[in-house]
Amino acid sequence: MKFGLCVSFLTLISAVTVPCATAQSTQSQEGTIVSVQNRDVATPPVRAGADTVRTPLQSHYYVYNASVRLNCEVYDGRYESELGDLPDSLAANNRVPVRISKNLMYLDFPGYTVKMRIVHHKISRETTCEQTALRK
Repeated sequence: MKFGLCVSFLTLISAVTVPCATAQSTQSQEGTIVSVQNRDVATPPVRAGADTVRTPLQSHYYVYNASVRLNCEVYDGRYESELGDLPDSLAANNRVPVRISKNLMYLDFPGYTVKMRIVHHKISRETTCEQTALRK
């Protein structure tokens, strides 16, 4: 009885601590926002020239595509929201702490973290990055 209780207790503790440990992302590094594009998407689309009285109801959401340079790598991230709620500091040439975790990128703004899905990743071909790679 005591042995079974101890095993159950240890199983419960390990089930709680392991997911918490794996959910933590990497340490943040300073990145530079290269570009930001946003668009208002309406679904379903309405064809041009349609009668405005007979068009279906549409839902709107916002898609943000942001490119962030982190060292010599550029990450393209996508964020979708029903609200246009991203901070004004999400603009080109701004510096922001960035954390990369698998296929996600976290931009840590003061009081707000933007979680973006990484849709593309490439190594920058700028001269400063090539010089750094040659030194290594």
